Amino acid sequence: MRSNGHYNVNGDAQGMNVNNNHHLQHDIIVNSNYIHKKANIMPIDRSKFMYYNGQLLPVDYVLVYTRYHSNHFRRSHKFNRQHDEYRQFFQDRLRKLGFIIVEERLTDEENDLLNLRQAETSADVPDNNSNSNNEENHVLVRGLSTLQRHVSVRLQNISLHLKKDTQDTTHNNDGTSTDAMNEEEEEEESIQLNDSREDNDDKTELKQSSQTLNENGLQQDERYFVKIHAPFEVLLVLAEKLKVKLPFSENKAPLKPGLLDQGLPCQFTRLDPTEFPKPYNGKTYFTACYQKSLHYRFSEHFGDIDKVFRPAERSRLVYEVLLRCPYRSPELLITASEEAKSETSEIDSALPNHKPQQTHTSDIQTLKIEELFTSSTRRSGMKDTGIEVLLEESVYEAAFPLHDQLIRKEDAGEPETWNDRMKLYHRWAKFQNIFRVQPIHAIRDYYGERLAFYFAWLGWYNSLLMIPSILGIFVLLWGLLSVKYDRPTLDICNSTSSYLMCPKIDRQAYWFLNETCFNAKMSYVFDNSASVAFAILISVFAVSVNFLWQRQENRLQFEWDMTDIAEETETLRPDFERRARKTVINKVTDKLEPYVPAYKRLITYISSFSVVLFMVLLVLAVVAGIVVYRLSVSAAFNSIDREMWMYRWKPIIVPITGALINLIIILILQYFYEILAIWLTNAELHRTDKTYEASLTIKMFLFQFVNYYASIFYIALIKPLIIYKPTYLDRHSTAFRLEECDVSGCVWELAIQLIIIMVGKQLISNIWEFYFSKLWNMCRKRIQFRQTVRQINERNAKMTQMHKQTSTMNLKRSYEEDFLLQPFELTTLFYEYLEIILQFGFVTFFCLAFPLAPLFALINNIFEIRIDALKVVKEFRRPMARRAMGIGTWNSILNIMAKVTVLSNAFLIAITSEYIPRQVYYWTIGNRSLNGFLNHTLAPFHSSDFPTIINRTLLECQFIEARLFDLSKKSAFFLPFAQSYHLLDFDCNSPLANEIRSQIDFSTCYYKDYRLDHTHNYARSYMFYYVMVARLAFVIVFEHFVYCILFLVRNLILRVPRNVRAQLDRCRYLVQQMYWGAELYAQNPNLIKKDENRVRADEADHEHKRQSTLPTLMTTSNEFSLNNNASLDL
Repeated sequence: MRSNGHYNVNGDAQGMNVNNNHHLQHDIIVNSNYIHKKANIMPIDRSKFMYYNGQLLPVDYVLVYTRYHSNHFRRSHKFNRQHDEYRQFFQDRLRKLGFIIVEERLTDEENDLLNLRQAETSADVPDNNSNSNNEENHVLVRGLSTLQRHVSVRLQNISLHLKKDTQDTTHNNDGTSTDAMNEEEEEEESIQLNDSREDNDDKTELKQSSQTLNENGLQQDERYFVKIHAPFEVLLVLAEKLKVKLPFSENKAPLKPGLLDQGLPCQFTRLDPTEFPKPYNGKTYFTACYQKSLHYRFSEHFGDIDKVFRPAERSRLVYEVLLRCPYRSPELLITASEEAKSETSEIDSALPNHKPQQTHTSDIQTLKIEELFTSSTRRSGMKDTGIEVLLEESVYEAAFPLHDQLIRKEDAGEPETWNDRMKLYHRWAKFQNIFRVQPIHAIRDYYGERLAFYFAWLGWYNSLLMIPSILGIFVLLWGLLSVKYDRPTLDICNSTSSYLMCPKIDRQAYWFLNETCFNAKMSYVFDNSASVAFAILISVFAVSVNFLWQRQENRLQFEWDMTDIAEETETLRPDFERRARKTVINKVTDKLEPYVPAYKRLITYISSFSVVLFMVLLVLAVVAGIVVYRLSVSAAFNSIDREMWMYRWKPIIVPITGALINLIIILILQYFYEILAIWLTNAELHRTDKTYEASLTIKMFLFQFVNYYASIFYIALIKPLIIYKPTYLDRHSTAFRLEECDVSGCVWELAIQLIIIMVGKQLISNIWEFYFSKLWNMCRKRIQFRQTVRQINERNAKMTQMHKQTSTMNLKRSYEEDFLLQPFELTTLFYEYLEIILQFGFVTFFCLAFPLAPLFALINNIFEIRIDALKVVKEFRRPMARRAMGIGTWNSILNIMAKVTVLSNAFLIAITSEYIPRQVYYWTIGNRSLNGFLNHTLAPFHSSDFPTIINRTLLECQFIEARLFDLSKKSAFFLPFAQSYHLLDFDCNSPLANEIRSQIDFSTCYYKDYRLDHTHNYARSYMFYYVMVARLAFVIVFEHFVYCILFLVRNLILRVPRNVRAQLDRCRYLVQQMYWGAELYAQNPNLIKKDENRVRADEADHEHKRQSTLPTLMTTSNEFSLNNNASLDL
């Protein structure tokens, strides 16, 4: 449906035809004394048009190639000639299909002067950005002086004489003299499509022959730009082949814009309707796949034929032809051209004095396009097909649709007259628009549905993140305010000498429990009853987000005419056709096409799986290395001087440095694996782009999932289960032992790891994306294309020196500026999706440990939208528009992430958090109180049960020495004679040491576990089993609770909104009604008038009886009577 989406009237996309009745004539005001000031309208970028047979036609696509001089070290003369033959055949074939092609050299000063002269003399240039209320609009052109006009005319006369001499030397019998051609152009203002194509072929042959003669005389490399224009008649044929939907009936009850589409009721959050007006004067239409036999149903809604196809749609249709258009090898070039000429002559002789109408292509062109789209080039296994192959073989350097030109805001005129790119840049991409709603429909019109769906999904995801972000702030505030009332935390901080803790692997001496007071407080801030409730809400949010997005996705599908897209529009990948060695008959099309045997695919899949498995094991090895690093650093801190500041901050330094090292390794592995994954996917030879992207997505997601989450899952789910008795203390010297959690749990350490990896990764990624694209374009201009930039600057300097007023003219060419930008690759959008999906995991998997994760994700995504928009609008070439029905494979990945979220939060609360043990104690032993909970979780250990390898006296002396060191730094001492003691003269048997030994009971130490004392051989206590059962029960109840809510949501809320479903049913009904008798109308055109009358009567009756809310889905009796009358007429 041509929906309520905002649409920017792109003046640059309109063809300027002197014979087009839809265009209004405008006066050209030439003022040689023009003073530079802000204009009311935006000046037209003439470099986006080609001058062809008295017409200015918009450029739909640009191909770039370089003609190297004979002494170039990278190209041989034979290689150059082969590429020239490929290009000649490829472009000739495009001309035979009806496309208009014009080549232009990079350093062609004559073209600029001619364009400037055309700006004065052309009266056929309409102001496409003018308002409909104004009957007459004037285009203010910066004039040229008398001297400049004489110079331009003189250069044109010289070029005409050169063409005449070239024509005489090449003995071209078909060519005519320049004067005769000029007289013919003056006599015929309107020329037919086939005649213009034949004249252009003659001119191209002259140009190519002159280039061939002068090839040996080239002193430097010359770059050429091939401009391609698709006439409206050709676009209609392509629309029928590619099932493009066009409007055929007005929608009397359009969809109302949603709440998220309008933004907040503030001016700085909403779009200006004058800058982004609705198409068709605010009307909406139902659409259907275009058919030539029903052209009369579609043509009445065309209006201006240059606005029928959106800019992105035009470029996509042209690209589909470029993707399928064949080129031939040099040995088949002559025979192929002779066959084509003979075929054309036979058809022309069979149809004498026949001239096709201007609104339809010729039968020859239609047949050739039909042959192109019916796999004719694959019937004999021919692989010389498509622009992608030509780009891989370096026949062409680049192929891209043109951007609209970006100029200074002061010179652009009023915002209502800006082109699409200017509007998107100033109203969307800039950081000042971070609170403004996205012009998502304008993005779709300019870039296509695939890119628009990404920004629509990202903006919609940001809107949903607002609620978890606000809740996360309240959860954190609750933890900060209630920590001073938590009884177990107070017991840990106030236990001076009550609990002597046993040595651990990272604490190789006795220590007091109150030393972990800071960790206990921070653990409670993130691990409390409010954070548990927050984790439950986030789990419900995670399983619902994909379902709610699919509702919005279905709405956008209907508004963007993406419903009921046939799967047969998928084409074979050029790389697959080029590298596949065997052919097989397709059971669907009954045509021969390339294929890869099953055993070869199996070998490549096994190889890819082995490499991916190796990389996953490498990531696990890195996690193990980080564990060893933490153990080593902890042991090293125990041996340093306790007076150093590093020893005091050991609980924070160790996890932070470990997380930073892990982040650096993650980024390094990510970079190398991206290259490896693309290479493996290319080696698998996928048949279509859809399977290629799916395979790459699986590889990248699997590795990045393990790469980013392995260390976090280890701290969250594995480390809390690692508890050693003091009897195993000697094993650290002979075997590898994993680290244990602190007495207060692993939540604080998990929060540190999550904050550093999540926030650090997002910060580095945004800085890299923002500056790397700018730096890369700068390097391309300074290094790779320095010769091209120098030639452009020299040409512009020459143009400026001809007259000082040419400096006010815009000498920039859009296709040259776009060529210097970096290309938009197939994987560019893939990495953006992957980044947000990984962020979704950080937000939902471990929200218990970091409630502010949604807030940081929201802030990051607000800037992420603008950074991605800046890259797409300013730093990248305009991407080829691709159709899409949504975010594709990422919907399935979101479902997987939602399921992992439920399990992760369930086990995080059950295992890592102290919530379950506290609740078990609260409801069983504590009599609804947590008094004594700390003593309940600590198990006693008799020092006589230490292994014989452990020197208990040494442990006591180390502890006493550490206590004396701490006492020497205090202002008041509980020992009266401690001030006169010197630590350098420490003696474990001194009176001071004996005094401390007498105050502390070294016979018993404590460790955290549910175990009995030495009389019961340290067996598990019954509370251990109570807590374990409670944890397992909580996991089951938690999972069922979340999925029950999801079940209710899916049954109470429809996946397709009711108003969208009603519109779809109405559209399908009208389409079916239109297709009835389509073939009969094509055979008997006399019935078309009756069908038009029936449509008008049906619409009038529907307008009279329709309701104010939605159209009735059931067919009324009047409609049945009309249908019966129509069938009787047939």
